[in-house]
Amino acid sequence: MKRNFQAKIEGLQQDALHIRRNVWRALHAAGSGHMGGSSSSADLLAALYFHHLRLRPNEPDWPGRDRFVLSKGHANAALGATLARAGFIEDVVLDQFYAYRSTFGMHPDIKMPGVEMSTGGLGHGLSVGLGMALGARLQNLDFRTCVMLGDGELQEGSNWEGAMAAAHLGLANLTAILDYNKVQQSGHVGEMLTLEPVAEKWTAFGWAVREIDGHDMAAIVEALDALPLAPDKPSMIIAHTIKGKGVSFAEDTYLWHNNMVTDEVYENALRELALDGLGATE
Repeated sequence: MKRNFQAKIEGLQQDALHIRRNVWRALHAAGSGHMGGSSSSADLLAALYFHHLRLRPNEPDWPGRDRFVLSKGHANAALGATLARAGFIEDVVLDQFYAYRSTFGMHPDIKMPGVEMSTGGLGHGLSVGLGMALGARLQNLDFRTCVMLGDGELQEGSNWEGAMAAAHLGLANLTAILDYNKVQQSGHVGEMLTLEPVAEKWTAFGWAVREIDGHDMAAIVEALDALPLAPDKPSMIIAHTIKGKGVSFAEDTYLWHNNMVTDEVYENALRELALDGLGATE
């Protein structure tokens, strides 16, 4: 049993590495983009798409599918890389990031298979996810809804309206995951507008809360397997992550929240992601 679990974790870690590799590939194709929040979310996305969510890539509109909303829409490079690895879109789409008439834009586009909501205007995804979860209850359907939030995004008041309503409605089929990398566009979150004590705030709003290391794949899987964290409450997983994870020059700095990706930058990123000799599509 332990051997099977370890094999699962190692497979998901490889999925996350592929996602990070292809984040930089997509940004290089566009010349720029949001590498910081895309890289910090890669482990979480790998665990969601290749372990937790019930999906059919060949049937993206399957009514029984679980719903995922990337509320922190600027991390769309990571979502696109995940959807390509899962089989929702062709691999070649990654080279069309932010291109004219491409459905793979800087933010999620509902016209792309596997995308449940067009996001990018921060603060709206949780309330939309709430509506999806409530819709499942009203229709007596068993699909689950998961929303990924950014920490800077939580400075938007609309998130807290959604948090209050979800707890009031007792939506145990709704999960929020906070990609808590602690860096936003203009600086560290604690300097811009602190969220702390963030776990206590969500608990006070009536959510069941668990804090994890968002780069510890075993901890991520165990948290997802424990959902719902309470039978009559929405769940919040606070995942402590590192902005720009995997590429040292992009880690823990707002300067690489969004930046240019030249050939040299790309080559340096691939080198740190152990891509030497493997090729950017591996």
